[in-house]
Amino acid sequence: MKKSSKRLVISTHAKNSIGFRTRTAGIALAEFTKNPLLLWMHKRPTGESVDEILPLGYWEDIELNGEQLSGVPVFDDTDPFAMKIYNKVENGTIKMASAGLKPLEFKEEADELWLWESSLFEASLCDIGSNPEALAVSLYNENLEVITLSEVYTQNNLNADKMKIKLTATAAKILNLAAGDEMDASTVVESLVTLNEKQAGTITKLTNDLSTAETKLTDAVKLADDNAKNALLDQAQNVDRKITADQRPFLLKMETEELKKYLLTVPASPEVKDLLKGDDKKDDALLKLSYNELDKKGLLLKLKEENPEAFKEKFKEQFGTDYKG
Repeated sequence: MKKSSKRLVISTHAKNSIGFRTRTAGIALAEFTKNPLLLWMHKRPTGESVDEILPLGYWEDIELNGEQLSGVPVFDDTDPFAMKIYNKVENGTIKMASAGLKPLEFKEEADELWLWESSLFEASLCDIGSNPEALAVSLYNENLEVITLSEVYTQNNLNADKMKIKLTATAAKILNLAAGDEMDASTVVESLVTLNEKQAGTITKLTNDLSTAETKLTDAVKLADDNAKNALLDQAQNVDRKITADQRPFLLKMETEELKKYLLTVPASPEVKDLLKGDDKKDDALLKLSYNELDKKGLLLKLKEENPEAFKEKFKEQFGTDYKG
């Protein structure tokens, strides 16, 4: 291998003949440094002909200094054509290099079009550069095919904000416009973004409203269920005398249908007067008499001794209050 004594400029900020500038600081070198190919006029051999120009060699001492990217070419001294180019570089006949870039992002700055982010794929020597600073540019796509920055490419990839699109019937309906109208692409995108944000807000509100309604419904169902269980327990405690007050908290934890089935299995407790009706026949005669009749016949003491509960019942019927003795 034969290293040149010349350092050649590969890229600068100068505008090239294609019409844009390349931001040197935005050139990624990691991929290139793994395989720093030195080509001639961006020609890559395909293996289809014996007359193809093979790589001249590789680059060394790649430097990024301010706005300038440069390097030193190293030539394959076993290749006669490569050595011809080496001699022309050394005697000053060939002074120019050209960057083979894969474009990543373009920007417009101060009415200037810039290749803002790119990746260096290869660097070639060339006979005539495209700007006074000896910079030519070749662009590669993802398939590593050389492409040009044509007017169509520029409009489709760099000036999307200036593109016009014709609205379909569906798009026009969404934007409340007439089908077939032409609008700036950026305006359509902004309208769709705004519409999406509004719809997202509406969906969020509806979701929250639904959650609130579901909570209220759940609370209402629970309240109705609690009321139904309390009504059952009121009947069982105060009317049917099936349960006592201290049993209510436990029974309230049961499901309504389960509670209904349980209460049906519990027998009702008879009232005192019903119990009195079932006493021995010897008390029947006394029980048939009123309090006054028992008093006149001197039988109150007898009833009180033999059937205290019956005495209290007669006393309450007569005076409207419980017996305190």
